[in-house]
Amino acid sequence: MDRPLDSVVLRRKLRKRILICATLIGVLVILFLVFSALVSPSIDRRSIVTAIVRRASIEGTISASGTVVPKSEQAISSPGETRILAVRKKPGEYVTPGESILDVDRSELMLSLDRTEKELALKANGRARLKIDMERTLNELKGQLNIKNLRFEYLQSKSAQSEKMFEIGGVSKDQLNQAKLEEHIADIERSDLERSVKSTAASLENQLEGVTTEVKTLLKEKADIERQLNLLACKAERNGVITWIKDGIGSSVHRGEILVRIADLSSYRVEATLSDIHASRLSVGMPARIRYNELSIPGVIETVYPTIENGIAKIVISLDDASNKSLHPNLRVDVYLITSKRDSTLIVKKGPFVAGEGRQDAFVVRGSVAQRVPVQIGVISFDEVEVAEGLSAGDEVIISDMNEYKHLTQVKIH
Repeated sequence: MDRPLDSVVLRRKLRKRILICATLIGVLVILFLVFSALVSPSIDRRSIVTAIVRRASIEGTISASGTVVPKSEQAISSPGETRILAVRKKPGEYVTPGESILDVDRSELMLSLDRTEKELALKANGRARLKIDMERTLNELKGQLNIKNLRFEYLQSKSAQSEKMFEIGGVSKDQLNQAKLEEHIADIERSDLERSVKSTAASLENQLEGVTTEVKTLLKEKADIERQLNLLACKAERNGVITWIKDGIGSSVHRGEILVRIADLSSYRVEATLSDIHASRLSVGMPARIRYNELSIPGVIETVYPTIENGIAKIVISLDDASNKSLHPNLRVDVYLITSKRDSTLIVKKGPFVAGEGRQDAFVVRGSVAQRVPVQIGVISFDEVEVAEGLSAGDEVIISDMNEYKHLTQVKIH
């Protein structure tokens, strides 16, 4: 027969059950806390980069890629067919004005110059003889004209005397008519000779001008040949460094082919390229800045090329410090074209957190937590951005990449 349990035993069992339940609950709470700590998002402070929001001025920029090139370069090209006889300099060597770089065959041009000089001498002598003959012919005609004028004056006077004698009966009517006829004939002969002098002078002048034109043409030909000979002398016109030279003794050179390139390395400019989406904003005189490591040099756009190739626009930038010692040919630099400027605005250092102008999220450090805050990004420069809305001066912003946490409202920092 069953007997009821003692109350002491019952209480002991109840306490045991409560203790077991409490223990299980405690374990579960501890496990939950540990799990929560393990899965709660956090970030190591050493793995992030932050910057402080401050108030200052900022310049809006367009980025481009640039290459440093010499500001001036002399290219010596061949004016005709020739061949290389000797190479006196090598690429990279420094040259001074008048220094010879290449020896090329100039024999054909020398023969052409000799022929032209001889022909020029003959034409010049012919012109001189023609001028002497012209002066002699005109002097003879002018002498004859003087005689005709004197004869006309004489017959004119004789005719006047005959009229007076006829009035007093000293001469007959026929004698008076004869005197007047001789006067008229002399006047016609004088007028004809005057016209002959003018036409002869004009004809001789035309001949002289024709010969003079031939002489001028030959002088131009001579000057052109001398210019070609000077080019084929392959001499430097200014101080510089040879950047390229056509070598190969005995090799043929065609008309217009480049023989030597000499760069003036005392001053430089920058040739830059950028996307054609910015082409409408480009203009000559636009402020610019080039950067290379710690080097920063201001300048302006000197040339905007009108053609766009494969979606790329090309510009040339003139530098304020074109002779900076850190510059050298073919140096790759970053170019920033300044499109606007804002004074006394909130700015923060530029970083991967910026996805361009407009509204986006940023993480602001508040104690041991980074909170996601919507911000409005305005002007963007080469190393800073404008914060138009969302932040205050003194805020500490994470400027490194936070895309991994962009879905969270806050992240712990440890």
